[in-house]
Amino acid sequence: MDSSFGRGHGLPLLSGIPPPVDSGAAENACRKCAKEFNILFTRSRRCNHCGYTYCHTCTDYQALMPRTSGSESTGYDPMNVCGYCIEFLQITASGKGLLRAMPLAKLKKYAAAYSIRIDHAVEKDDVIDALLVARKANGCLSPENERYYRKYSVPTRSGRARGLFSSSSSSSRNPAPAPAPPPQSSSRPEFARPDLEPNGPTPVRPRFQPYSTTQSGSTASGPPPPRNTSTRPQSAQPPRPTSTPNPQYQYQQYTPHQHQQYHPPHYPPPPPQPPYNSYPAQGHGYGYAPPPVPPRPQQPPTPPQASQYHPYASRSSHNLNTPPVVPTSPRPRAASASPQSTRPSPPPAPPTLDQLLSMTPENISSMSISTLKSVLFTNHVNAGMTILEKSELVKKVVDLVEDERRERERMRLAEEQEEQERIERQRQMMEGFEKEKKAREEREEEERKKQGHEAESSASTGFAAAPQAPPKPPAFTERAGLCVVCQDEEANIAIVDCGHLAMCRGCCDAIMDSTRECPLCRTRIVTESRLLRIFKA
Repeated sequence: MDSSFGRGHGLPLLSGIPPPVDSGAAENACRKCAKEFNILFTRSRRCNHCGYTYCHTCTDYQALMPRTSGSESTGYDPMNVCGYCIEFLQITASGKGLLRAMPLAKLKKYAAAYSIRIDHAVEKDDVIDALLVARKANGCLSPENERYYRKYSVPTRSGRARGLFSSSSSSSRNPAPAPAPPPQSSSRPEFARPDLEPNGPTPVRPRFQPYSTTQSGSTASGPPPPRNTSTRPQSAQPPRPTSTPNPQYQYQQYTPHQHQQYHPPHYPPPPPQPPYNSYPAQGHGYGYAPPPVPPRPQQPPTPPQASQYHPYASRSSHNLNTPPVVPTSPRPRAASASPQSTRPSPPPAPPTLDQLLSMTPENISSMSISTLKSVLFTNHVNAGMTILEKSELVKKVVDLVEDERRERERMRLAEEQEEQERIERQRQMMEGFEKEKKAREEREEEERKKQGHEAESSASTGFAAAPQAPPKPPAFTERAGLCVVCQDEEANIAIVDCGHLAMCRGCCDAIMDSTRECPLCRTRIVTESRLLRIFKA
């Protein structure tokens, strides 16, 4: 279980206290590891999401539980959840960017666990949109989805309860009964072809049909048998193995049997055997006899090879005279399967604002719809659910680029004004220094002229007036509407839940990667969709 989610992205949320478990008797063992509870060593603890009882080791995960209305203060308290629920709670608390990084199989498993309908999803983005739509305003799933998860998706204990001194292997002898199967949501089959459905009946197909046809076609010109054409009964055939370690052995195992079943042999008769004339002829079930053809010269017996040996092969001379069938070329399936093993390349990243500023509206309109949506989502612009045309997406992206261009121009002018004010302050300071220097030189000149006077007069007139202090520069007026985190850029990202316009674009990404809280009031930001880009006039 990945436990790095809590450290990098905060703790997931809980919808509330779970309902009591509908069980006839109290559970005396952990539902996950089957460890028996006792007062001294293994105490029970209830999961605050599924409601079942586990040991302290299996519930060593935490999620945030909202405080009830009767409590003195509002907020969240960390509560313990089990190892089964923490994985799904992390998916519930993930934003769209994190859901895109997850594998599709994990998202489908999550949807099946909570009975979220994704039947009409075609692409991975459709599955992600369906999961996001299933969330409520508090960032959690509906009570119906959680009730379905608690009833059908929480795994049961794998074996009987283990005591303090019992081993884990003894607990798997008597497995616990499986949970009740979930109800069928619709009568429509999951697969387009019912014969390919995993739980459906497997169609019966004749075994080795292409191979037997080839064998019969290649030996149709052989002479008729000198004896009766009756074959051995089914009881004389050795049992077929259910599985073989090497598919090549399985391919060559039934070669003599098929040869004997579909065409008459062209070798000397086997040793005398008990008559089986009472059995019907099965070797020629096609209803006609092959035309007589001059006999072929018999081939010498071929010694058996190590790769063709099988413990269930027949020991008659028929097997010794049959030439081994060796594939001369590799199966074409291996060559066709190699391109499928390569993974598709990840989608390209959407262009940045710096790249968009250098584009013309014609270049922006030539982008794909998915790229335009990615640009809007990356810059926290609400595309809305009423957009039906591509031109509306292009207009929003163009407005975003124009607003960014105006904002950068405003920032450039503000920086130029600050630079001019700084130069003006330096000029005033230099003028003050020059005046002070000139006054000091004048005082020194007056002191040199009065050196010939008497000490009393020099003492009374020697002290020169203190130089006046240079005028103080005007106080620097700070800009309003700056980001409260960096105090460098304009705040243009607002938080929908609390209404604070307090962050810039760069600090918004840093907050979403760390605390996921408003920097002013500490209101939790559930997903990135709760952030809104504000365009200033």
